[in-house]
Amino acid sequence: MNNSETKVKTEADSSSSDHPCPLALVTASNVRKDTQYLSVPFMRANGMTKPGLITLVGKDGVKWKVNLYEERSGSSLCLGKGWKEFAKANGLKTGEYFTLELVWENEIPMLSLVNTESASDRKQRGEPSKAIEKERSTDTSSIVQNRVVTLALETKDVKACTLHLPSEFVTAIGIKKLGKITLLGKDGMKWWGCLLSRDGTVAVGIGWRNFCEANGVKLGDSFSLVFINEEEDTGPVFKFSPNSGN
Repeated sequence: MNNSETKVKTEADSSSSDHPCPLALVTASNVRKDTQYLSVPFMRANGMTKPGLITLVGKDGVKWKVNLYEERSGSSLCLGKGWKEFAKANGLKTGEYFTLELVWENEIPMLSLVNTESASDRKQRGEPSKAIEKERSTDTSSIVQNRVVTLALETKDVKACTLHLPSEFVTAIGIKKLGKITLLGKDGMKWWGCLLSRDGTVAVGIGWRNFCEANGVKLGDSFSLVFINEEEDTGPVFKFSPNSGN
C-alpha cells in the first residue's frame, strides 16, 4: 500500500456507539487499488478483526473472496487483494458512499453490499421537498417540544432500504451516538434500524417495504415518526404512524 495515500475513514469511526449495528456506511477510498478502509468499531463489534480472507456479497448475490488485513500501526482494517475486482463488478466509484450489512451463512460472517449513493445524491436527500417542508415546522423549538417529523415514502429509499431523518431533527431531539434505533408500528410491531451518519441516514434493512405496507403506507404517502425515548437495549425509539391525509 502506498503510505502517502490519503486515508478515508467511515463515518461510524467518528463516534463509538453503545448499540452495535450490523450495517456500516463506507466511503469508497480508491476503487483502482486494492485498498479500502473499514470501520474498526463496526468490524470489532461484529467479531471480524482477524486478518485473512473474508466474503463480500455483491448486489447481484455473487460472492467474492477478499483479503482483510490490519495496517502496521494497528489503527485501521483494510480490504486488500480482491477489493478492486469487487468494486469494478459492482459499479463502485471513488468517493461514492455504500452500505455494508453483516450477514451470516452457516455461522460464517459475510459483508453484503446493500446500496450505493453518490455525494450529490446524499446532499439532495438532505434537502426536504417543499411539500413535506410545509407539513412540518422548521422551528427547532417546535421539533423539540413535539418530537415529531413528517417524511414521505419514496421509491429510491425503498430500493436502497434506507430512511433519511432531517439532520436538524436528529440534533434537536439530542441523538448524539450512531447505532441502533427501534421503530414501533401498529399492534406493537417492532423493527430495527441503524443510524449510520449524523446527517440522518438510517439503514432499515430489506424488510423496510414490508414494514411500511403492514402499517398502511404506500409509495408516495407521507408518515410521521414520534421520538419517544432512548433506552439502553434499543437505542432511540420512534413510534411510526401513517398520516390521515394519505
